[in-house]
Amino acid sequence: FFSGAGHNDLQDVVLPRYPEVQQAWEWLHQHSPTARMTGSGACVFAALETEESARQIAAKAPDGLRVIVAEGVDRLPEMRVVE
Repeated sequence: FFSGAGHNDLQDVVLPRYPEVQQAWEWLHQHSPTARMTGSGACVFAALETEESARQIAAKAPDGLRVIVAEGVDRLPEMRVVE
């Protein structure tokens, strides 16, 4: 994801059919070229450089768009138990 590799094949199908998802994706994509849609479109997300930049973008969200700033992890914490 962070390297830009990969693509959600459903995104090309969902965006034209669901204007709410398309609007959310387009808004986020304006702020980050890494914007993507999860699975079948329940959420859109993007990787940003800093928490501060994420919060600044979130503060500009259009009315009716719920935005959550979260920190990504590259490994599940549960994996420590397995290793």
